[in-house]
Amino acid sequence: MDQKKTCLFIHRRSPYGSSRAQEVLDMAFTLSAFEHKVSLVFMDDGVLQIIRDQDPSAIGMKNISPTFRAWEDYGIEHIYVEKESLEMRGMNQMDLLIEAEIIEADQLGKIMEKQDFIFND
Repeated sequence: MDQKKTCLFIHRRSPYGSSRAQEVLDMAFTLSAFEHKVSLVFMDDGVLQIIRDQDPSAIGMKNISPTFRAWEDYGIEHIYVEKESLEMRGMNQMDLLIEAEIIEADQLGKIMEKQDFIFND
């Protein structure tokens, strides 16, 4: 019997400087395409992946922000952003490119307990 799993991707890295952020997103999309229940958490420098008006052309990188429009198409419904990470970077929910649930750091453990797999990047 094929059972679908819950998978949590924790994004901690900035979006540019390497292809890692895009690769992790691609992995989340792939699992979601196979009907696994995928959730995303953005914390630490990972919150920089979802800020508005990104322009990495000065460093010769491709803008990954258009990728985020595909989340709904893949059925990714649970997207969380750690409040403390936003505040440390002088940001708030209005700075975000996407709609996400803002969570306190202590809520992350409860979210993690509900997952079959956790990918921490």
